[in-house]
Amino acid sequence: MKIVITNAYTWYNKGDAGILLATVDVLKKIYKNPEISILSFTPKEDAKRYCKDRTIKEVQSNLLNPHPYKHTRIGKIIAIIKLVFNLIKNQTEIKLNFNNFVKKNKSMNLLNEADIIVVCGGGFLGGKKFDSLMHIYQIYVNTLFNKPVYIMGTSIEPIKNKIIKKFTEKVLKRVDYIFAREEITEQYLNTFMIDKKHSMIPDMAFMLEDRDTKFEFFDNLKRTNKSIIGITVRNWNFPNSNNKENAMKLYTSEIAKTLDYYIDKKNMAFIFVPQVIVKHGNDADTARVIKEKMNEKNRDLFIIREDDWTPYEIKSLISNFDGFVGTRMHSNIFAVSVGVPTVAIAYEKKTNGIMKALELDEYVIDIDNISSDNLIMMIDKMLNNSSLIKKHLNVNIIDIRDDILQNM
Repeated sequence: MKIVITNAYTWYNKGDAGILLATVDVLKKIYKNPEISILSFTPKEDAKRYCKDRTIKEVQSNLLNPHPYKHTRIGKIIAIIKLVFNLIKNQTEIKLNFNNFVKKNKSMNLLNEADIIVVCGGGFLGGKKFDSLMHIYQIYVNTLFNKPVYIMGTSIEPIKNKIIKKFTEKVLKRVDYIFAREEITEQYLNTFMIDKKHSMIPDMAFMLEDRDTKFEFFDNLKRTNKSIIGITVRNWNFPNSNNKENAMKLYTSEIAKTLDYYIDKKNMAFIFVPQVIVKHGNDADTARVIKEKMNEKNRDLFIIREDDWTPYEIKSLISNFDGFVGTRMHSNIFAVSVGVPTVAIAYEKKTNGIMKALELDEYVIDIDNISSDNLIMMIDKMLNNSSLIKKHLNVNIIDIRDDILQNM
């Protein structure tokens, strides 16, 4: 069985990498010795990592790919021009000489040879983002080969641009089946698609295999502290705020106050878990800002790790924590899937939807309303109910995995 997974993002985002690897893990359960190829945005880097799994034969580029580009205003403009040029070029070749285009383009050739085409799950569709168009274009191209095309666990942010909305809905109707990963997306699909072409399953990252890894630095820290809490943070643009810069400063300051409180009062330690490690947008940069805002005497107990761990290793590390506070949604999924009580800081509605599906929506705090007082109150509640949450997750995660596997 030849399978191509498209719309993969990059190894440097461990949440997206977790979705991809979890999808591969499930496909290996369904099909005996599948031959899997991947279309991603950083194919050279991804091939070095993903192809260590013998099931994954090669990694090529998504059809529209702005990478690499300089993260400056001029760099982004050049990237957009490049995307538009490639879109026109691709469409011209598709219309004038489709077979020739397939032969000379490696990505098109893989799609042509596939038995099944799978669109990787994630949150890259909808919203106000024009970059969602390059994803929906890839899905459109997938449908040109008369092969089954499935979207595995997507979130579609409410679409506010009429052009994006029209094109998105037109393309999605061409797909054979869509698995939404939360209720908001499922309700949206109901507005323009027939019921038999879509349903809801939990996020694919829940299916990432459990693998045990030892961490010497963690064992050494555990000997000196009562409890260790994991944490992920991120730089966020606060689209709902009139003063985005102040909103970001407040977010980092309130988390710093929260960490100071638990280190001072509860003898706790915190470990920052690297989730997105790209050069422009490295989560560790935000973690360092938080550390600088903490009381100097407490900074040694906020440990910032910047390792290029696999999603399997990250999940294994998180399994050792007494609790977890995550801004990155997939770090929260890694945590709850190994039974670790979690407080989620929601920056988009997909976080609320996924925590609600787990019946843990009382442990979600909106990033726009964050304060050390309400964050401490929620973490206390999470720690006090730790045993009950673990029991709940131990049952729930088994059901979630069974649900995903049976649907797929």
